[in-house]
Amino acid sequence: MSAFDDYLATPPAQDNAQTFDAYLGAAPAQTLSQQMAPASTPTTLSAPSRGLTSDAQAQDMAAGGLPAGTWNQIQQIAGGAAHGIGSMFNNAANVVEQGASAGLNAIPGLRETPLARAAKSVANADVLAQAQADQAFKQNASPGAQAAATIAPLAIPMGGLSDAGAAISSGIRALPGMGGAIGRLAGAGLGNAATGALASAGSPINPNGGDYWSQVGRNAAFGAGVGAALPAVASAGRAVSTGLWGALRPVLNPQQYVGQGIANAIGDDAANVATNIRSAPQFVPGSLPTTAQAGANPTLVATEKAAANANPDFKTALAQRAIDNNDARWSALMGVAGTPADVQAAQAARDAAATPLYQAAHAATANVGPAFMRYAQIPEMQQAMQAAHGAAALDAAVGRGVPPVWPTPTNNTINGSALDYTSRALGDMINEAQRAGANSRAASLTALKSNVDNWTQRYIPGVQAAKAAYAAGSVPINTMEVGQQIANGLGTRAMNAGGAPEIPLTQFRSALTRAMNTGAPAQYGIDANALGTLQGIGQDLQRGTISNSLRSPGSDTAYNLAAQGWLARQLYGPTFAGAGNAGKAIGALGATALGHPMVGLGILGGGNRLGQMVGNRLNGQLSDLLLNPNALLPYLDARAAPAVNGAQPALGGLLQRNVLPAAIGGLTRSGLMNAN
Repeated sequence: MSAFDDYLATPPAQDNAQTFDAYLGAAPAQTLSQQMAPASTPTTLSAPSRGLTSDAQAQDMAAGGLPAGTWNQIQQIAGGAAHGIGSMFNNAANVVEQGASAGLNAIPGLRETPLARAAKSVANADVLAQAQADQAFKQNASPGAQAAATIAPLAIPMGGLSDAGAAISSGIRALPGMGGAIGRLAGAGLGNAATGALASAGSPINPNGGDYWSQVGRNAAFGAGVGAALPAVASAGRAVSTGLWGALRPVLNPQQYVGQGIANAIGDDAANVATNIRSAPQFVPGSLPTTAQAGANPTLVATEKAAANANPDFKTALAQRAIDNNDARWSALMGVAGTPADVQAAQAARDAAATPLYQAAHAATANVGPAFMRYAQIPEMQQAMQAAHGAAALDAAVGRGVPPVWPTPTNNTINGSALDYTSRALGDMINEAQRAGANSRAASLTALKSNVDNWTQRYIPGVQAAKAAYAAGSVPINTMEVGQQIANGLGTRAMNAGGAPEIPLTQFRSALTRAMNTGAPAQYGIDANALGTLQGIGQDLQRGTISNSLRSPGSDTAYNLAAQGWLARQLYGPTFAGAGNAGKAIGALGATALGHPMVGLGILGGGNRLGQMVGNRLNGQLSDLLLNPNALLPYLDARAAPAVNGAQPALGGLLQRNVLPAAIGGLTRSGLMNAN
């Protein structure tokens, strides 16, 4: 018969000052949990009074907007936590006391001595006192206090228990023939079982549950079983929860599901794609690239193409994006072209600035010398002078200039009008030679014109000043003329679905080249900002061609037929390509989890409509991610993030050392509170 049974069956000797009867007759020393826990009443647990002013605290909380009973609830929870921690340590200490008492009574010569009886009495009294305290707490504590009593011990570090289990596991693996998989499996199982048995030492004892050591043994056996099974149960739970979340994620978080699918399909290039998106310039205000165009990645291009072929709504959205971008380009082009009124205003401003300077410069005269007269004998120079005389005389006749004055055998005077119009005539002759491909003649005429301009600049500098004013005033005019020329050439092109002429890349570049290389724009240039706008339109058009960079041989029929299957494999998985029974159940569960149980029942009875419902949600998110590059960035960044470093295994070991024994102890304490 055990010491606890002996104690229950036979009262201790009356000469023992620490007998059980004496213990019941006098107030026993409080246990650790009783000292830490608040005094209990039949219905509630009150908080310790030391240092607390309950009325004042309650009034402060009520003034802060909290319910009137908040302070009392906090006290109850704190008391429950204190009881749980104290009970765990007291029950573990009681096991040690009972073991020590049994050891004394097992030693010959010490059995039934006052020391042995005193040790036995104290051990039994402590067991009974703690058992009564645990029973009273369970009966009287509020649900919150009881929950705190179970949870609070989990915060106590118990890594030492895992060390003991690890030592057993290592010892088993060190045995001969146990170094392989069998040894690891057996060592882990027995080590965790030992950890569980040790963690059960803090479990409460039922005073009416029979022999003390039998209860301790049952607790240890239960703890050992929990310790051996808990890692496998936790692993299975993680697998089940992971699988369930993976099944529900397309329903509960479709954007994350599709975003991660795209990022995983891109793979190791995710960081480069994210960089491309972040650095993608806006070439034309209001023109927005798609994700494939900004990311410049073959997988994105293929995804965009497949999604457009498989999803009519996305194809329509792409068409609308193209319409909006085309409108933005037309708006930018019209900003360069201006209006007829703008051109007239620019011409008037140029005339106002240049005409007075030309009038004064053309009226100025200079005397020519033998060198100039020798140039005048060159046939090309004579041809230019004849053309200049006609043009200058005509302008003078209509009041737009000064009549030319030419040197004669008796008078070597020449005016600015004659020199300026001669330079203009030589320029026309140079252009004509270039158009005819007469490069040698063009070069000779260019040298001749340079000599005339140099002579004019030296002796009648006002002509060059007037030319500079005219050139400056010509830039805004030339700019608008270039824009209008391009717009007029493209305005006759085929219209898009929005009713506006489409601006194709090749035709735009050709029109820009022609407009810049002919006439006044070639001579005086155009505004730098306007040139940047026109170049931006070209760059924007070029970036748009990324969407068509992947072409299938011949017709796209085969590609169109395979597009949906490709998307399913890359992004959705086979579950959402149709509506199998598993898919129906997943969709129903997801709809119910979202708060729509009737929708869930409808899904179960809706047959193939499930795949359509889930697929439509996923396609909607796919469309958004393919049209808005920034929306994909979080998933690309997550995919490009470096792998977890070596601290992860250490963290896992730390969690196992502290959490596993605490979890086992919590299960044994809550599961065996009333063991019979």
